[in-house]
Amino acid sequence: MLKCLTYTGTGWRSWNCYHGDVNEALIRATVDAVTSRKRQVDGRPTSLLDCGYDHVGVDDGWQECNAGLGGNTFHGPDGRPILNTTKFPDLKGMVAYGHKAGVRMGWYDTNCMCCDEYHINQNETYAQLAYKADIQMLRNADFDSVKQDNCGDDSGKGFVARTHYINVSGRALLIEDSDQGHGLGSPRGLPSDPDGWCGANFFRAEGDIGPDFDGIVNRPMDLVQYQHPTKPISRPGCWAYLDMMEVGNLPGPNAYNESRTHFGLWCINSSPLVIGMDVTDSAKLDAVWDILTNKEAIAVNQAWHGHPGRFVWRGSVGNTHYSLFAKALGNGAQAALLYNADSSSNLDLELPLKLLDLNPLTTYKVRDVWGKQDLGEIQGNWTIEQLNPHDSRFVIFSPKMAL
Repeated sequence: MLKCLTYTGTGWRSWNCYHGDVNEALIRATVDAVTSRKRQVDGRPTSLLDCGYDHVGVDDGWQECNAGLGGNTFHGPDGRPILNTTKFPDLKGMVAYGHKAGVRMGWYDTNCMCCDEYHINQNETYAQLAYKADIQMLRNADFDSVKQDNCGDDSGKGFVARTHYINVSGRALLIEDSDQGHGLGSPRGLPSDPDGWCGANFFRAEGDIGPDFDGIVNRPMDLVQYQHPTKPISRPGCWAYLDMMEVGNLPGPNAYNESRTHFGLWCINSSPLVIGMDVTDSAKLDAVWDILTNKEAIAVNQAWHGHPGRFVWRGSVGNTHYSLFAKALGNGAQAALLYNADSSSNLDLELPLKLLDLNPLTTYKVRDVWGKQDLGEIQGNWTIEQLNPHDSRFVIFSPKMAL
């Protein structure tokens, strides 16, 4: 069985395709879609789960708005969160359904729809009841992970409290800090001592994503502050996260090229790969199947040789702009992704390998990640020809060893 991924936090989450209209039936259908082997990878029946997309996560929209304390919250007088049981009639059964299929199940907290965090924060005693009850609810249902948002939780107090209740419960949960670009739990912002500390297993580097190509390709620039050359904050167990992917959601005639550039940027920067499209829509999934299941791209995403990947260069040829990213793969090998930022013009250019910190006197074998084929050998310069608008070249340079 093909196993593409090696670290957790990767899978699917509901917001980008369903927003607040999520419900139990859709989550169960998504479990079915994630585990279906009706498609192939490299000639073998393969599921998204086989490729390591092992989480299915509920996002905002599960709560019963205006049913709680004072009539304008979704936490009751005892602090317990009030579930919309019309949408989610059997939470524990839903989680068990995923577990039976081999899927880990994720929950969502510090909700933004009908946010009541401001109300909770008015009373510390009540706040602690609510924080503890939130964790108890997902524990009772046997969830495996939780996305903690920050609506109304401007100080990060709720994040810290809920994380505490997770830690003292005796069973680990995968924690995503979705703090809209502040990241890293509390204290918010960059830690004073990045060694051995992280507020979450992965954390958001900026605000919410949308199906807009220009916005998507600019997001990796927000990772630069977490990609120190020798002591990166983004690292195993503490990944900087570019948000759920919009692969499969991008509109227009150039959607395929844009989707694979998008996927490649997430891969080369070690961002957790969380699908955000409707995977129950067979036609939509077929259109991007080879992108989401590209083993070689995913292997770059999963590789760890001391650094998560980095922005290298932005340049232009005439009025056509491009950007270059790279990631060390060990033994002198390096992945590189260059994308054409222009929406209408093809790109031709030649780049010196020393721009990628590669030795210009060394001969490198070149592997095309998108095409899954060897492209021969180069020395000194990398030539890119006829790169289509919004498309990318994704390659691996490996030094040719002397016999």
